[in-house]
Amino acid sequence: MKAVTYDRYAGPETHELREIPIPEPGEGQVRIRVHAAGLNPWDWHLYRGDPWLARFSQGLFSPGERVVGADAAGTVDALGPGVDGLAVGDRVFGFLGFGACADYAVADASKIARTPDGVTDEEAAAVPIGAITALGGLEDGGGCEGRSVLVIGASGGVGHMAVQVARVLGASRVVAVCSGRNASMVSLLGADRVIDYTREDVLDCGETFDVIYDTVGTTSLVRLRRILEPDGVYLGAGGLGGGPLLGPAWAIFSAKALGPFVRRRVVVVGTEPSRENLTRMAGWLAEGRVRPIIQRTYPLDRTAEALAALEAQHVAGKVVVAVA
Repeated sequence: MKAVTYDRYAGPETHELREIPIPEPGEGQVRIRVHAAGLNPWDWHLYRGDPWLARFSQGLFSPGERVVGADAAGTVDALGPGVDGLAVGDRVFGFLGFGACADYAVADASKIARTPDGVTDEEAAAVPIGAITALGGLEDGGGCEGRSVLVIGASGGVGHMAVQVARVLGASRVVAVCSGRNASMVSLLGADRVIDYTREDVLDCGETFDVIYDTVGTTSLVRLRRILEPDGVYLGAGGLGGGPLLGPAWAIFSAKALGPFVRRRVVVVGTEPSRENLTRMAGWLAEGRVRPIIQRTYPLDRTAEALAALEAQHVAGKVVVAVA
C-alpha cells in the first residue's frame, strides 16, 4: 500500500510516499480503508519531535518508521479479535494517533465511530481531534449552559469547533477572536461578535466572560483576568511558540501555575477522542448543528505541501488529505 512515512525528526520535506505492507488489526482493533485524513498541529509536533519532551514517549533520537496523520475516515476493511459493534463495510471516522495518510490504517475500535449519512469522508476526517478537544474542554470547564464564552483563536482547527460546540451546549453568548479575514466564516458558525485582533485588543472589548477558551496562549492569564468573571474558568487548549523544551504546553502550564494567584479556575484541555464522544459528535454533524470548515483538500502525494501550509499557522478551519 502507499503511505506517507518518516523515520527521523524533521520537517515535511523529508517525508516519503512509499510502498509499505498493509497492517493487520490486533486485539480490539479494526483495519480501515482510508478515504481521507485530517491534519492537525498534533501531527507536526510529532514528526518534528517538538517540544523535546515529547521525544521521551516516541524515542529520544529517532521515532522509528511512522506514517503521518492522526485523524482518518474511511470504511472498515477487517476486524481484529474482540471487536464488537462494528462490521466490515461500516463507514467510520476517528483517532488513530499515527497512520492516517495511507491506503490502509489500523485503529483502536474504542476510538472510532460510524460516520453519519450525509457527511462526506473529508468532513468526517476533519472532525476528531479538533471537535473533541473543543467538547472536552468546554465540558471540563463546567459546561456552557447560560454562560458567556470567549474563544481566542476562533478560526483554527480547534477554535472554529469550540465556537459551534459552545452554541450546542447552550452558551448565552459566544464572542470570537480571530483575524479580520476570517471574521465572516466565524460569524456564520454562530459567534455573536467577532473581534479582529489585528485592529482591537480583546482586553478592550467592554465585556466580561464566564468561560475563556484559549487556543493560542498569546495573552497571559494575568491580563485576561480583567475580562474573566471572578467565578469564571480559563480553558488552556494550546499556545503559539513556547520554545523547544515545552513548546505550546508552556502557555498552558504558565496559566495553570498563575491560577491561584489571580484567583481564577484554570483547566488544562487534553481530551482524547473515544467512541462515546465521537458518536455524540456524529449526531450533531448529522443534525447540521456542527460542521467542520475545510480550507483545502490535498491529494496524498502532496501531503508535505498540506503539512507545510498547516505549520504556517494561518489555516482557517482544517486541511484534509484525500487518500482514496
